[in-house]
Amino acid sequence: LHEVPTGEVWHREDIRERLLDAPPVDSGAKGFDGASTRAIAQRIDAHQPQIHYHFESKEVLWKAAVDHLFGELGRAMLGLDFRAHPTRTTAIDALADGFAELIRRFVRFAASRPELNQIMVHEATARSGRLRWMTNRHVRPLYDTVRVLWRRLREAGIAAPIDDAVFHYVLVGAASLPYVNAPEARLLTGAEPTDRSFVDGHAESLVATFLPNRS
Repeated sequence: LHEVPTGEVWHREDIRERLLDAPPVDSGAKGFDGASTRAIAQRIDAHQPQIHYHFESKEVLWKAAVDHLFGELGRAMLGLDFRAHPTRTTAIDALADGFAELIRRFVRFAASRPELNQIMVHEATARSGRLRWMTNRHVRPLYDTVRVLWRRLREAGIAAPIDDAVFHYVLVGAASLPYVNAPEARLLTGAEPTDRSFVDGHAESLVATFLPNRS
């Protein structure tokens, strides 16, 4: 156990998990560079020395938090099945059904964890070692996997005529923007973008848009 200055006793792993759940990115325009370890500690009601106890630098914490977020995304996709089953007509039908579910899950994840796309927006606007690390470690494997699936759906005449090289950006932008820009979405739509009805409706709209010829 680790005793903080207020006298409250915290489990070390609880502190570490809280830090990973509060990614070191400022919610404004400053991104990683604008996120101080003091502000990160305040966000989780902790103390700055506790950050340095678990992570030797802000960058080490940032990488661990990004790994954590992409791990959550991976877990959200567990169990997706693109194989044909006796109740499905063909393998391509199974692929279309599986891809539709992938879209739904991605929208739900984007709604629940907008921090990941906020980090992507901040980091992707300029070349950096962080961007290269995140792209090679996490983004490129997802991009390559989804691109192959999308190409097969396009060749089968099921998917919308969106080039597979740019589909990644179309999907990520369409799925995440109402949650990254939640204050704007509230003003424009009068709806609460975190409500399940909004999220489900958004997901089904994207399925209909991206897979217009799905049976």
